[in-house]
Order: sequence, then C-alpha cells, then structure tokens
Amino acid sequence: MSRYGSIFVALLVVAVGTSLAERVCTSEQWEADVVGKIAQTIQGQFTILDVVGKAAADYKKGMTAFLQSVYMNGQFIHKYLYLSSQSETYVADVEGETCQRLLPLRVDQPCSDSDWLTYRTSWSIGGSHWTDTYRYSNGTSLITDVTVLRNDFSIVSESIEQVVENVHQLITLQYGNTTVGITDSSIFNIPSYCEM
Repeated sequence: MSRYGSIFVALLVVAVGTSLAERVCTSEQWEADVVGKIAQTIQGQFTILDVVGKAAADYKKGMTAFLQSVYMNGQFIHKYLYLSSQSETYVADVEGETCQRLLPLRVDQPCSDSDWLTYRTSWSIGGSHWTDTYRYSNGTSLITDVTVLRNDFSIVSESIEQVVENVHQLITLQYGNTTVGITDSSIFNIPSYCEM
C-alpha cells in the first residue's frame, strides 16, 4: 500500500471510529466576529476578496444577520447586510442604500440531529475536543458545509459554493469570539430603504 493509501485508511479509521455526542444545539442567541475570503472569476479574471464582519442569530425570533465589509487588495470596496427571517431575506447595500428582497431561507436553530443537516466528518482538535462537519440543505442551489464544535455546536467555519449572476463563487468564513446572547439587536433592524 502506498503511503497516501495508508494516510487515507488512517483518516478513515479516525472518522469512522468517532462517536457523535448526544443531541447538542447552537445557542438560541449568539454573536461572532467573522473573517473570510471570496474567490470568484468574473469575465475570465480571477479575484480574491477579503471579508470582515459580524454575524448574529436570534432563533427565538427566527432571525439571522451578517454585516460584512468587503476588501480587495487591502482597499475597502463595499459594506453589505444579509438579514434573514422566516418571512423574507434581504441583501442590503449599506453604502448605496439599495436592497434586494429574496425568498426566505430556513432560520431554524441548528442541532446535531436537525433533518436539514447531513453529517460529513469529525476531527480531533486536541484532547477531548472535536469538531463535526455537516452539509447544510436549505432547498436552494447553495452548497454549504459548516463545521461546529461538538460540545456546544457553535460555528467554527463555513464554506459556501454559489453562483450569483453567472459568477461562480467559493466563500470561506471563519467564526471567532463567539458569545452567547445579543449585545446589539440593531443588527436585526431592516433598513428603511428595504421597506419601500
């Protein structure tokens, strides 16, 4: 067996030999700092954008929000707000004060046994700490993988493949400084220019 085959078998044994904890759910309310990258090709030109922002979820109210600033080559480009509720989803251009209304996305509290999450793999991150990766299915063409800490189901990272206006994008996001509760609920306010 080649050394690559041995590595594959070892990884398979680690992943298959892992038992998942009993049902665990993400906190009903949380906030996190988010950093990431967007890789895309527009008219044959490959670009990588940097994303810095804040994400929040209030599953009691059925809302999630992501306020992000986008940079290219270290230069600020734009600021966007993604706001989802059980009834509507908004993508707001904060700088240009324009807004798109989209179909609502699922805004359910994620749990290890949610029927819309498909378990993919687990990794030991030291000692008795594990991460679990799930494929998220919300009825759209998005392909989203989310990695969570096993003990409290808090999001560690997210990978999204999507096509927007014929532009293929790969988005990777890292979540950090996650806290339970909402310190500033204004992130869930629908901008006035979206209500017109």
